[in-house]
Amino acid sequence: MSIIDIMQRKAEKYFRERPSNFPEGRPYNCCESVLLTLAEYLGIKSDLIPRIATGIGAGFSLNGLTCGAISGAVIAIGLKHGRKNNYENPRTTWLKVNEFIEAFKKKWGALTCRKLTGLNLKTKEGMRKYLESVHDYACTERVKFAVKKAIEILQE
Repeated sequence: MSIIDIMQRKAEKYFRERPSNFPEGRPYNCCESVLLTLAEYLGIKSDLIPRIATGIGAGFSLNGLTCGAISGAVIAIGLKHGRKNNYENPRTTWLKVNEFIEAFKKKWGALTCRKLTGLNLKTKEGMRKYLESVHDYACTERVKFAVKKAIEILQE
């Protein structure tokens, strides 16, 4: 089993494992799952992860904006390639993030949670449909793809 396969399985577990107090407690969201996995891949341990990703999942707190799997991957790319100060050129990071964004868009056809799921997660009906038929299926595949593509980019 390759390192990518192992990391994809970890991300899937983070994303799908429901705590015993579900629905009050929830599985890690898409951004948290991707970032936790990629930080582990990079050997980064910080109590800021997954905290910095909590409000980003589901298109920024259920608002349907940028997919959280994308955001988690972008943060991880920044952890490795981001600037340490404002004197450094951000071009390398931008190029790697653009590569990721293009690959995600090519694979899934959209970049926003609302377009990807077709649901308004701020409504009870939207959340019900999401948990019944999207979270454990299509969104899990997007989380796994984000981890795979990000690792490929991080290995460059």
